[in-house]
Amino acid sequence: MILIFYAFAREIGPFKQRLKNRRPLGHRDLRGFHGEIQGRDIIAIASGIGMNRARQSARRAFELFPNAELAIGTGVAGALTEKLKPGDLVLADRVIARRDDAIGREEPVAIDAGSMREMGRMLLNAGVAYTAGAILTSHRALKDGAEKRRAAEATGAVAVDMETASIAQEAAARGIPFVCLRAIIDEIDDEVVGPKLDKKGNIRPIATTVHALRNPGALLQLPRMMTNLGRATRSLAAALEAIASRDEPAGRRPAARRS
Repeated sequence: MILIFYAFAREIGPFKQRLKNRRPLGHRDLRGFHGEIQGRDIIAIASGIGMNRARQSARRAFELFPNAELAIGTGVAGALTEKLKPGDLVLADRVIARRDDAIGREEPVAIDAGSMREMGRMLLNAGVAYTAGAILTSHRALKDGAEKRRAAEATGAVAVDMETASIAQEAAARGIPFVCLRAIIDEIDDEVVGPKLDKKGNIRPIATTVHALRNPGALLQLPRMMTNLGRATRSLAAALEAIASRDEPAGRRPAARRS
């Protein structure tokens, strides 16, 4: 059984379509679904957006499925380097948590090295290219290129998300191997268009609306962002299928990149 964590439904949509015997999770405290690839059980869990939501969802999921052989944190991420473009995949070799805006207060989070290497081998054998590097989990969206560059310089991360570190910590506490595979949705100089969250991870409708009204240029980026989202989720679907469906993959081996 593989547990796959995603923040919102659009991230996992193309992969979900590749599964057989899809059915709702059917749990009052968790959203997600069951499915199968070549007889292997896949359980996808909607973590929600943000570190707190992700932690709560991961705790419930690991309590419900304590015998998972592997947990994967997935979804979209923002680039922290000019080398990464929308649709590029990042396989985390380490995760860094930043719970506030203070530079230098980042916390390293363990990634299962053996599982990470095995996942990389599967991707390469399936002809799926990726970049290996650190992923930063931020308590909020990094709004622009200047902020992203400061984060990259401080942490060495190549991409940023808002959930991975919390899920990784919950997996580590239970001895469940965890890896992270993310697809890039925005380039380093793109302004992030997204909801404003409170400390519990709930969307703040008024703050979100006010931000949109004060930044009309950001709204003009929505069509491009949706195009990038489609590109990113298709990349994820191909990569997750390669990982979930083969025990001994074989095929062309593209070169992995390291940033």
